[in-house]
Amino acid sequence: MNLPKARRLLICYIADPNVTPSPAVQKALKVAADSDILSSEYQAQVEIDKRVHASIKGLRIPEDVLSSLGNRVASIPPRRFNPRDPAMVAVLIGFLLLVTVLTWNFLGRPAAFPSAAIEIAEEVLTFDERPFEPVNLPAGSLEDWFVLKGFDGFDVPTPLEKYNAEDAAILKIDTQSVAAITVPEQNSQFISFNAHPHEITIFPEGSWRYLQLDTENALALRRDADMCFMVIRRGSLAELKRFLEKDKD
Repeated sequence: MNLPKARRLLICYIADPNVTPSPAVQKALKVAADSDILSSEYQAQVEIDKRVHASIKGLRIPEDVLSSLGNRVASIPPRRFNPRDPAMVAVLIGFLLLVTVLTWNFLGRPAAFPSAAIEIAEEVLTFDERPFEPVNLPAGSLEDWFVLKGFDGFDVPTPLEKYNAEDAAILKIDTQSVAAITVPEQNSQFISFNAHPHEITIFPEGSWRYLQLDTENALALRRDADMCFMVIRRGSLAELKRFLEKDKD
């Protein structure tokens, strides 16, 4: 792995002592260990993430909310509810823990683009024309073609179904199947793959995540049910966003 690729992966990575980094991130960390510049950049990023985590961890429920909850609890007849009941205490602790986790997920990493998706995009861009077969069909009509080739789940968002696919292929990336089609009229490739092997989660479902991959290509990624759909488009991030937003669902 080269230095620019490692930098792009680490920019989107948030260290978590309870989660083992993906193979791609582990490679990027090794590259950073051998580069003083990248190591310094990454350590600075880690410190920022720690401060954000500490700030969120220190959030407190406003007194007026606690007071309101206390008044409501007090108004419930004792025979129906006992706030000292250990079961209710456990429920309250669980609820507060859930609030903390959700706050971290929504505020701590709202713009993170999955590193596994970056690696897939970079691998797709390295494939030459040999695995691809001519299809010359609308992108939305290729589900059966992929099923016959052994890939199940290829689905294109409705606004993109009309664009003509020149050729298509099933690629193997880290032993996982990735469906790819080329859409020359939009200088794009449409990519579909299963989210679970790559542990990719996007919330809310169906929303887009964006990333300027390099000076030539921009990425957009969404997850619907178990499948991820990614657009790799030559050009700027702003151009990619305009392309996807002009025909929203």
